[in-house]
Amino acid sequence: MNTPLPWHQAQWRAVLGAHAAGRLHHALLAAGPPGVGKAAFLAALAARLLCESPHDGQPCGHCRGCRQHAAGSHPDCIVLSPDHLNRPVLSAYPGQRCQYDTARKKPSTVINVEQVRELGERLHASAHYGGYKLAVLLPADALNTAAANALLKLLEEPPDNTLFLLLSQRLTQLPATVRSRCQVLRFHTPTPAQARAALEPGEHAPLALELAGGAPLRASELLALNIGAVWRAVCAGLDALLGGETDPLQLARDWLKLPQEALDAALYGWLRRALRRAAGLAGGEPVPLARLHAFWRELEDFLRLREHPLVKELALQRLLYTLWTAGGAPRMPPPTATPRSRHGGSPLT
Repeated sequence: MNTPLPWHQAQWRAVLGAHAAGRLHHALLAAGPPGVGKAAFLAALAARLLCESPHDGQPCGHCRGCRQHAAGSHPDCIVLSPDHLNRPVLSAYPGQRCQYDTARKKPSTVINVEQVRELGERLHASAHYGGYKLAVLLPADALNTAAANALLKLLEEPPDNTLFLLLSQRLTQLPATVRSRCQVLRFHTPTPAQARAALEPGEHAPLALELAGGAPLRASELLALNIGAVWRAVCAGLDALLGGETDPLQLARDWLKLPQEALDAALYGWLRRALRRAAGLAGGEPVPLARLHAFWRELEDFLRLREHPLVKELALQRLLYTLWTAGGAPRMPPPTATPRSRHGGSPLT
């Protein structure tokens, strides 16, 4: 995508204005919730800065820089990420990754220090075409400790004509030292009208937007995952669990077959609706608030552990156990996964 989204116009004008005035910060950090187009903004900005003949603030689409960037082969654009195969956001940069090891049997979940060191070597070389050298980190949240320390040195003494473009969905997880060396561009969900206009109309589009927290790009991903069917399965399963008609073991086995991202969104969506019912803000039979708080805590653990196949099912069983006992079913010891830590935000946000 070579043009900014409609709800990015303020950030776009600010960045291009600073660029035109020669005041563009050497490190821009796009921060905000998932699905609002931060990666699309950075891709559009990279295309604009690599274009050799921009027109009215937009890349021309025909010059050498535009053609190479579109093909993912621009020598002055370097992308760091943990694993491009599981990140559709990297489709704009098919050939510009740094230190990606195709021999790995298991996809990496971090940006490691070797990647950052190679990045430094490439950035200290002269730009091939005399313009900017771009370093794109998707996402910067994936930096491990050693990689973050190595990046900090580059940010403190940036090579000539270098621009760092970082993306973050969990800004507080980035080291404060890295954040302090960047200009933060904050992105928010668009207005409801803008969000609806960005989606193809359809039966499940309103549901997808609700479960995506109003973020249209995430809603599009949920629609592609058949969110309507997943939502029905989750609601029916939890109704059966609360009514004592099924148990956590069986339901967990059934849900493991569902698309993970859609399952996550449906679980949080169900919890938000249940909390509103418990607060008297919506009709329906309320679930006791204490059980919903327990469900919320276990949901945070499930999201943390779901990347580990050996404990994912146990974490899901623990999550479902909180509601199964609420339905009056016989008590049983909850399954044990791993030591738990609490993190994440409110499901009401």
